Amino acid sequence: MPASGNPSRLQLNSALRRPLALVKLTGRVVSTYVLRRRKNPPPFLASFKLTHRCNLRCRQCPFWHQPTPDLPYDQVKAALVELRARGSRMVIFEGGEPYMWQDGKRTFNDIANTARDLFDVVGVTTNGTFPLTSPTDLTWVSLDGLESTHDALRGSGVFQQAMTHIQSAQKQRVYAHLTANKLNAAELPDLVRFLKGKVRGISLQFYYPYGGVNDLWLPQDERSQLIDTVINMKRQGYPILNSIAGLRAMQRGDWRCVDNLVDNVHADGSLQQGCYLKGHAAADCARCGFTPHAEISLAYQGNLDAIWGGLRTFI
Repeated sequence: MPASGNPSRLQLNSALRRPLALVKLTGRVVSTYVLRRRKNPPPFLASFKLTHRCNLRCRQCPFWHQPTPDLPYDQVKAALVELRARGSRMVIFEGGEPYMWQDGKRTFNDIANTARDLFDVVGVTTNGTFPLTSPTDLTWVSLDGLESTHDALRGSGVFQQAMTHIQSAQKQRVYAHLTANKLNAAELPDLVRFLKGKVRGISLQFYYPYGGVNDLWLPQDERSQLIDTVINMKRQGYPILNSIAGLRAMQRGDWRCVDNLVDNVHADGSLQQGCYLKGHAAADCARCGFTPHAEISLAYQGNLDAIWGGLRTFI
């Protein structure tokens, strides 16, 4: 998918975006979240589920079988403007598969360029089956195990497609996003070893049993064992993006979620502040696996490890 816009402008913007984002986000954090402590803080990060459509039929995903048509470009842009006005300075596009979004001749690249004009950091989470050519600041590729396990969950040949596109995009900030579940947890440390040197960083979260589907949910004792292993690997120099504080919080289950810090736009265009399970699936906080919520909550509460982890990830 060719990028829209003037290439020279994009190159200049890309060179300046990281230092400018650091200055802008630091100012935003100090003025809004440090100097004016609030019980109900405004959102800081937005998740935008751009489409439910996907070219895969992943076993663990509850979205691809929901027949929601793509939002038109004007509605996407209006939602992005609203997210900015509400406080968010970072937006992450999700799916479905965001690269499949289309409105006439407009593609996801047009959405990414529009978002870059509004937000300090723009990211996308993709299944990796399309070339990673979007003008986002960050790209997460979802990987669910080594080849046989990943393909068992996502489809034959998908792992090799994703790795080919990762290897072709090494000049970009490409991260791997791993979701631990009952089927893949034992081999995720081997996947981390395999990915070292191939991606800029690796984020970990845990499968949540949407709609009562529990066969992939990882019991707490197995989650705890995996977290111990991942923390040891992080200390050994593996590029784990999660902070140790965030991982320990997920292990103990004692963190206080400040979900107001996150805005969500759903594929039907509706906007919701807080945990995106509310109103869409049964929310069981005891089974929460959404590590980004733990990280941003700890950062808001002043945890330096989580703050540093967020800066390393997004800036």
